[in-house]
Amino acid sequence: MFTFTVTPDDGDPYDVTAGSRDVLRWERTTKGKTVGSLSDAATLRMEDLFKLAWVASTRFGLYTGSLADFESTVDVEMKDDEDEGPDPTPPTP
Repeated sequence: MFTFTVTPDDGDPYDVTAGSRDVLRWERTTKGKTVGSLSDAATLRMEDLFKLAWVASTRFGLYTGSLADFESTVDVEMKDDEDEGPDPTPPTP
């Protein structure tokens, strides 16, 4: 659903994808937030991206610390869909 590049201060960058379970956990623990708010550039907040990247990173075992430590020791960049390359599905005739 949402792919992030996470760059720790003291390690190699890694990509992590937040799937539906991660978004569900983020919605349940972040008052008033919905998946739609992540798609709206006008209301998108960095704290939401960091928390969602942290949720996915902890689920995949890529990070084991607290959200506060995550926020103070990594940089997070949301990857665009077009960063993944062209769609391998052939066009419909």
